[in-house]
Amino acid sequence: MQARIRTAFIGLAMTVLAAVGVPAAFAPPAHATQTFTDIAYAPAQPAGSKGHLLDLYLPATGITPRPLLIWHTGSAWSSDNGKAGADAIAAIFNPLGFAVAGVSVRSSSQAIFPAQVHDIKSAIRWLRANAGTYQLDPNRFAIMGDSSGGWLTEMATLSAGVPALEGTLGTTGVSSAVQTGVAFFSPTNFLQMNSQNLPTGGLDHDSPASPESLLVGCPIQTCPAAVAQANPMTYVDSNDPPLMFLHGQADFLVPHGQSVLLYNRIKAQCGDATFISVPGADHMVPQVMDPAHFGSQTVSTTTDCTETVGTGTINPTWANFATFLRGGLKMGTSCEVTYATEVWPGAFNGTATIRNTGTTPIYGWTLTWTWAGNQQVTNSWNSTVTQTGTQVTARDDGTNTYIGPGSSQGLGFTANVTGTNAIPAQFKLNNIPCTRVP
Repeated sequence: MQARIRTAFIGLAMTVLAAVGVPAAFAPPAHATQTFTDIAYAPAQPAGSKGHLLDLYLPATGITPRPLLIWHTGSAWSSDNGKAGADAIAAIFNPLGFAVAGVSVRSSSQAIFPAQVHDIKSAIRWLRANAGTYQLDPNRFAIMGDSSGGWLTEMATLSAGVPALEGTLGTTGVSSAVQTGVAFFSPTNFLQMNSQNLPTGGLDHDSPASPESLLVGCPIQTCPAAVAQANPMTYVDSNDPPLMFLHGQADFLVPHGQSVLLYNRIKAQCGDATFISVPGADHMVPQVMDPAHFGSQTVSTTTDCTETVGTGTINPTWANFATFLRGGLKMGTSCEVTYATEVWPGAFNGTATIRNTGTTPIYGWTLTWTWAGNQQVTNSWNSTVTQTGTQVTARDDGTNTYIGPGSSQGLGFTANVTGTNAIPAQFKLNNIPCTRVP
């Protein structure tokens, strides 16, 4: 296996933004990233093709091991270079502490379904098997993509443990499951796409030359059993990870009704889904995320057979996608820290109580802070504390990993100090800033 390695400042070049539909207005500051390109997660098929390559973008800061976001750019299954554009996604999520992997899979001209799902699952297995090398958290894998990349996202998220979709490519014997996903305007039930087209028209999805027919290897209306196997809805059950999906109501290429079908299926199975339906938006990420639509989108959420429907309750922004992913990965979405000290000459005991103020549980936590003075931790309890310079990292001790919504965990330490002993300016829990309670 050969991989090219470089260290660079990743920015949102306009050409890349256009490729993945990321508006420049959403661009964060440039961020130092270590990048590994063209990693072969399985042998090329056919020889010389790019469908079994991935790129990996690692943030230079933040806690380790890192959560991983897998990205695949859609192409109507016509390209074997779906990893292209992942650098723009990394520019958004690396500063938030996420590693990002851009993954390519084979095109429909190189192999028909289920090859594409075999490929993404092979890539996930490779990433999990090599998590230690790249300091990835094997228990916190998320996936995201648009169009056929959204379909791949939904298939990977909903079909964990389905033997027929695993394949034997590359690394085996490792889980291919992901813990959450975000999909943009994905096709689902190919057989209903023509009937759901806009009144003004759309693609002829029933044509033998349609992207869907080329994917499954037959005109879709002539092979319904094969088409059913390529339908994410086939694999929905109540144990699936949380899935967010977004669709424009004016989508000319993939009918909006495709996501309606998926949402209704997940709701019927008492699954966990958030569906953002955007009026006036076509088949482009910038249109689905256009601030002009904020407040008018319909947001439907179903969890444990309980549904809520609102208008404008979640705006489709990268920040809100990150919050959703953090909740699905059980990292926490908001927190409070209460800090107290007991001081004596030259030393002190410190305690920090972490409260989960979000709505999702936290499994596994790391609390970080920076000293303003020369404090040096010498001992700890209810956590494992390490210190490098003024940077302190406190991790759960293995017996107190869970913090439910509204619940708390505490930790303590002894430290030496001379001079100032100011309260740390900020605490971060799993890389998100916490509110400090006096």
